[in-house]
Amino acid sequence: MKVVTALPWLEPIWSRLEKQLQEQRLGHAILLLGQEGVGKRVLLREFSQKLLCLGNSEQGPCGQCASCLLYDAGSHPDLLMVEPEEAGKQIKIEQIRKVTGFVNTTPQRSQRKVVLLGPAEAMNVSSSNALLKSLEEPSKQVTLLLYSHQPSSLLATIKSRCQQYSVSPPSWTQGLNWLQQNSQDPASESLLRLAKGAPLKALSLLEQEVHVHYMQFCQDIMDMAQSSANWSATLTKWKAWDAGMIMHWFYELILDVQKTQAGMEPAQLALQELAAQSIKVAAVSRYEQIQALLDKLLQSQQAYKGQANPNPVFIIETLLIDWLALLRQSHR
Repeated sequence: MKVVTALPWLEPIWSRLEKQLQEQRLGHAILLLGQEGVGKRVLLREFSQKLLCLGNSEQGPCGQCASCLLYDAGSHPDLLMVEPEEAGKQIKIEQIRKVTGFVNTTPQRSQRKVVLLGPAEAMNVSSSNALLKSLEEPSKQVTLLLYSHQPSSLLATIKSRCQQYSVSPPSWTQGLNWLQQNSQDPASESLLRLAKGAPLKALSLLEQEVHVHYMQFCQDIMDMAQSSANWSATLTKWKAWDAGMIMHWFYELILDVQKTQAGMEPAQLALQELAAQSIKVAAVSRYEQIQALLDKLLQSQQAYKGQANPNPVFIIETLLIDWLALLRQSHR
């Protein structure tokens, strides 16, 4: 059980899945739910190998049989991975049609076939409906393993046809200790807070230098508020960053305003570096006003992830204008 050794907070979920398998009570479709970066995909990767393994190991995949060797080589014919072709984009209906064809054939090397799909919310309505056929007419030789970061975005019909398991992040202390052991970065606490306590997400942010961009983003927002930053130069700089991540920071920023209006303490806000601004905006804004802005942002995020291919620079510029307008309102 390499995943449990590396990510010990996943041990309860692994044990439950393994017990279900041993007792022959494992459903034809498994859905792991939880925030991004807690290890759902990593766990399902190893569990998919366990399902395909031809050895007799009771603890995990044996790693030595022909099936495990094919798995490690990335060429197992009985495993189909279905994920967005580009990070942050949708799972296309053409990919789901491949699932339909895959599950209707017999296994070639193992005793079953496995589909690993996620994040499930990356499917649009058409893709979700296409997957339903495989979920509604399961074969005993097929197991579908799904994971989702945003279960509220999934069709109820998808969720109802799966055995659901919630994957919780580690405690703050456990997550911080793990991150410090695996990164040795002095900004570990800030990274983990930005990742909402999800250690793998925090490590990914570090490796992609996202945290560097985040700190610069916060500084730019503060400089903009003081009219000490060049508008064009700032947007040009942001254009080179991940637009989806910038939208996410704005989302957290607006959400912090709502949290403040609901009475949450400043120390509990997601973007600590901009907490002072969130508190100012919360004091002078109506809840309905902030909710309207949040809804507008969510629509922009959906459009960005979808096939409409909107101009991300325009979206981000609009978000910045809206935020600064709220902030200046607090100075009147």
